[in-house]
Amino acid sequence: MKYEQVFFKILLILTTLTAKCYTSQTITVRGIAKDSLNNLILISINDTIRKFRDKAFENNDWKGYDALANNKNLSTIPDSAGNYVITAKVTDTLYFSKRKYTTQKYKVADIIKNNIQVNLKPAPCIPNKECDQKVPSKLYIFVGKKINVTSVDRSQYCGEMMDSEYKAEYKIEQEFSEHYPSSTIVFTAYDHNSMYEFDFRNYDHILIFVGEYCGDLIHLKYQFFPLYKTADGRWASPVKLKMEQVYQLSQYAPSKIDFDQSINFDLPYDLSEEQIAQLRKYKFPEKYYDIKDNKAIPIMGRYVEDLVKIWKEISEKNKE
Repeated sequence: MKYEQVFFKILLILTTLTAKCYTSQTITVRGIAKDSLNNLILISINDTIRKFRDKAFENNDWKGYDALANNKNLSTIPDSAGNYVITAKVTDTLYFSKRKYTTQKYKVADIIKNNIQVNLKPAPCIPNKECDQKVPSKLYIFVGKKINVTSVDRSQYCGEMMDSEYKAEYKIEQEFSEHYPSSTIVFTAYDHNSMYEFDFRNYDHILIFVGEYCGDLIHLKYQFFPLYKTADGRWASPVKLKMEQVYQLSQYAPSKIDFDQSINFDLPYDLSEEQIAQLRKYKFPEKYYDIKDNKAIPIMGRYVEDLVKIWKEISEKNKE
């Protein structure tokens, strides 16, 4: 009996050691992972990167994320034929993921034992509304005061879109076309990584152009002018050199305008003469702006009524 007890203890110890060795064993896993388009799939061990990312979003602490995301020991991408190679523990789980596809996960031991080949399937998605209408049924041109602009989450929609989508709500302060039957308007806008001056969201008041397409109100992409009050209470837009190039406004000469005294653009302090010269050349020409007390003060521009005429004329020429 005594010998049997000793043997049992030895067997238990050996079994425990074997189990520990098995769970800590690192092996090279080879397999195939594809999607319906044979595009790139992210394969990660134990979903470590996504879990870290979600926690970083929650705590607003991204320290260490870049090093983790670039750690080749934690993730890999198959080649064009779907073949992948990754080193992992037998007890690890591999996650196979791709944007707008349903994530799949498998234990390393099961992948090896059952020779599992992964075929990702598109995730259920919301179909995009189809609209072939080129000319809007109605066109609303108005001075709008920004109430709210929010990003639209398109992750659940089918297909990919290069543009960011926004839901915009504006108060209509002055109309220049068809009458909109409300003092506020909600429309959809699209933008593709515009620089600050060309992003409509960065202005409190704009002259904007919104068309009705297949029953939806859509901002005519990139078509707007920033507006500011003048001393006599009118709306006008200071001269912006980049806008001049985009809208080809050089043929429509600006005029001298007394803007409200609160209208100015802050400049960095301690600018050298060379830096001021560069600002005058590329952004605030002496002809259009006074520069004093670290501010650029507009002295010339175009009234909103003239901007509407200019836009309509350019639009007609573009149709030819």
